[in-house]
Amino acid sequence: MKKIITLTIVLCMSMVMLGACGGSGTRSAAPTKKAPSNAYRVIVTDESGEAVQGVMIQFCSDAMCLMGETDADGIATFENQEEGAYTAHVYMAPDGFAEDETEYPLPEKYGDITITLKAAQ
Repeated sequence: MKKIITLTIVLCMSMVMLGACGGSGTRSAAPTKKAPSNAYRVIVTDESGEAVQGVMIQFCSDAMCLMGETDADGIATFENQEEGAYTAHVYMAPDGFAEDETEYPLPEKYGDITITLKAAQ
């Protein structure tokens, strides 16, 4: 009887741990950090939805450009910019990823965009 109870507990704990560790095979690309209320964020993921660190992002208006780099959560944050028309593009992707020359429009009010990088061929 003790073996059955022990086995049941081990199985239940294993299922809980698998669920907590993404055992279902799906991962969220949603950022784990709360967005500042006065910022634009560029979130970069790979094709499986994993965050990509070390991506150089160029954030531009008609008058200026800023550079930022994605952190461990795949987020480059551009704070304290006046709301308006901005674009972002991948200035430099890490090794293993294809170049992406697309200009991505950001929302006119503070907010997020997500860029998905493709693997290099």
